[in-house]
Amino acid sequence: MFQFVGDRTAEAILKDGFQDLPFQDLTEDGQVIKGVWLFDSPDGSNMELGGVAVDGGNVMLAIEIPEDALSGHEIMMMDDEPEIREFLVPASLVNSFGPPKIADVELNWPGLLDDIYTDDIGEDPE
Repeated sequence: MFQFVGDRTAEAILKDGFQDLPFQDLTEDGQVIKGVWLFDSPDGSNMELGGVAVDGGNVMLAIEIPEDALSGHEIMMMDDEPEIREFLVPASLVNSFGPPKIADVELNWPGLLDDIYTDDIGEDPE
């Protein structure tokens, strides 16, 4: 399972574990539910693939959680890409599987370099 977070958040999670965060927009009646939002793919935070925007996110955390432990915690969003599954899991459950690791994943998503001029990279300046 994966979560894309900022530096400070990653430090706090690695030190103290995940914390339950409120997600008000997940229920039609405005009920506040709490948990740790996780994806089954590192592409879950990729906006080009239907992921969730994370302000200041630059660290991909990964934690192994068995499929049966996630039962009942999967959430379905109207705009979800079918190949990316999302879960809202109680922090106590996530933390019971040990601390996360910083994931070594390819973050060169489509469109990442679109606004950067790269034609002369690697050319001899003379």
